[in-house]
Amino acid sequence: MLRAMNLATQAASAAQGRSLTGLQTRGAVGGPLRVLLVDDSRVSRMLVTTVLTRWGIVPTIACNGAQAVLVIERQNFDIVLMDMLMPVMDGVVATAKIRQAERESPLRAQVPIIAYTSLNLGTDPGLLARVGLTAVLPKPCSPSSLQACLARSCPDRFLVN
Repeated sequence: MLRAMNLATQAASAAQGRSLTGLQTRGAVGGPLRVLLVDDSRVSRMLVTTVLTRWGIVPTIACNGAQAVLVIERQNFDIVLMDMLMPVMDGVVATAKIRQAERESPLRAQVPIIAYTSLNLGTDPGLLARVGLTAVLPKPCSPSSLQACLARSCPDRFLVN
């Protein structure tokens, strides 16, 4: 995990000032967006990390829901991209634990948790709320859909030209 985080940090340093063709970001207000990327798939993590680092965002990585819960207890994030199907602890259980911790700590703001998943979560508008999720980002996603998701979920932290 540390190796992946080091590679992401190196990629972010190399990518400063560059953006994807046709996707110009102005950056975030108050510094880079703090993203927790939770996914057991190394390939998925690498794809999302590559896109984010091109925008100057270095995500924190968790490989399962249990790691995500531990990381989010110690750090604040602006957004969480949560895979739903993972070993050890899936995204639904992890989201429930994060939401419970938020309810128990009145000083902690509710972080947007985006279901980053290949599952079809349906069109039931109440489903996301019952699970504690903010939105769904289908996997795999295009850079433009990731950008739109970040802009929608964190409008005061992720600004797009």
